[in-house]
Amino acid sequence: MELLGALATGVAVFSLLMALFAPALAVPRRAEVVRAAALPRHSYQRLVSAERPLWERLLAPLATRIGERLPGMARQVDERLIVRAGLDPAVLSPAEVYAAKLVAAVGVLIVAAALTPLFGGALILGLILAYGAYVFPTEYLGWRARRRKAQLLRELPDFMALVRPLAQPGRMSLEHAFSETALALHAASEGRNLLASQVRRAVAAYGTGIDLYSGLRDVATTNDLEELDELASALGRSRHVGRGVPQTLEATERGLREDERNRLLGAASTVQPKLAAILAGIYLPEFVLLVLLPMFIATIGRL
Repeated sequence: MELLGALATGVAVFSLLMALFAPALAVPRRAEVVRAAALPRHSYQRLVSAERPLWERLLAPLATRIGERLPGMARQVDERLIVRAGLDPAVLSPAEVYAAKLVAAVGVLIVAAALTPLFGGALILGLILAYGAYVFPTEYLGWRARRRKAQLLRELPDFMALVRPLAQPGRMSLEHAFSETALALHAASEGRNLLASQVRRAVAAYGTGIDLYSGLRDVATTNDLEELDELASALGRSRHVGRGVPQTLEATERGLREDERNRLLGAASTVQPKLAAILAGIYLPEFVLLVLLPMFIATIGRL
């Protein structure tokens, strides 16, 4: 009864708080966003910040203040991980990421300590959950970085297939072919083609006086994409020795597609062992409890 009373009290308090603060936390309607053009800058920033998730609105200011007061925490998180995850370190600094790790872990511990009078094992469970909350931000960034890299690897062979016909002798330069292909893919995919947006950065760097190969190598370094770095080096050598650029693109495309095929075959080969492990985990305990254990008990009884 005491547990039910405590739960009912918690639900009542939560409902009261939501009734009081729900209007302030509600996401503005589209009509209000349309009128944002006529708002002052501070009002517009407040309107846009209201569109962020609730957890981000609650934790981000605290993590930002901790990161500003303790800049030494920036050494705990690799800035390259933030870049490879597709985020700007100027917006989300390494210190803020580490501060978010601490805030999440401490928050879980506080909740576990509050639930300890109701549930004796809450603190022990909270320690496990706090460790998970502590590692979650960096694991999430690593997951985003791996997903972006996999997407770039999938898009690179198709990009090479589109560039190769345009880079034939007598048609257009390699820089022009890269630029036209990136613009066409970016427009056709409505900005969802990640490689096209990255190549556009390299082409923009070429417009400022940096050669295209250096721009492609910078993109490869930013995204930890060795295949793109090797492509840039191969194209640079081809132009230097006078070898045909289309042949280099074709060889690179063929190698990338073979690597992708090998990765898919390797992933397919692991399906059967995983399925066998799942079936064993499901049926083996039942076999032990329903067959082996009764046989063992019967044998002991005869003795």
